[in-house]
Amino acid sequence: MESSPTLIADRISALVSSMTSSDKRIARVLLARYPAVGLESVTEFAKQAEVSAPTVLRFIAKLGFGGYPDFRRALRDEIDQRQLNPLTKPRIEDIDAGTEYGNELLELVRSSLAELDMDLVAKVTELLSDERRSVNILGGDLTKTVAGHLLYHLRKMRRSVFALPATVPERADRVADLRKKDIVVLFDIRRYQADIINTARIASKNGCTIVLFTDQWMSEASEVATHVFRARVETSSPWTAYWGSMPLLRRLPFHSIGASGRLSGPAWKLWKDTNAIF
Repeated sequence: MESSPTLIADRISALVSSMTSSDKRIARVLLARYPAVGLESVTEFAKQAEVSAPTVLRFIAKLGFGGYPDFRRALRDEIDQRQLNPLTKPRIEDIDAGTEYGNELLELVRSSLAELDMDLVAKVTELLSDERRSVNILGGDLTKTVAGHLLYHLRKMRRSVFALPATVPERADRVADLRKKDIVVLFDIRRYQADIINTARIASKNGCTIVLFTDQWMSEASEVATHVFRARVETSSPWTAYWGSMPLLRRLPFHSIGASGRLSGPAWKLWKDTNAIF
């Protein structure tokens, strides 16, 4: 069977960790208005992304296209393929999730894990295992539960793990004290929150390493993030589903147990005893 061509969105996913801030801005605009903005002229595309036309062309070349015409042709081919196959991914028919919405959530998890860059997991795992750095975690209105999950587990494994304050004045004081060696982990999915994006920008100016968990369209915080995890969140429900983020998140704390040699004996015993209860 002939293999399907690589989707442009998948090409972006493969390169996002190595993108410049301008590349991330272009990628975010393209994914947010996909594929329509890519069918515009290069001048109009650049205008919407607030970059120059040559910057857009360099971005297109990084995706593996010989030029802008090749890029637009690939977009049109994707549109044609979708029209032939309205369901772009196979349905999960052999798992009884109870409802159609349940199947959608299962597909979110499957898709998010399929697109996960394991090299990125390894880099962030090593980063979070370094106890010389503090870890500062912040979730938004829709993602505070996921952020709390990471906070809980990391605190069982290492020291200097903090929740950034939810109130902006208190958070501003905390972020102002962060320095180059510190890590800021942010969660921001649609509807994106201006206060989280501004937190990312200020932390970036302070030289912090920023790890961002976002959705397939990417928060503006991605433009200054050092490492970006993208999860699928869209379903037929009017409410955004954060379930695509959870399996990505669980790869980090549980994966880091085996990767880090920094766990002290008491911390390791506490971790095992706590999990033995459940």
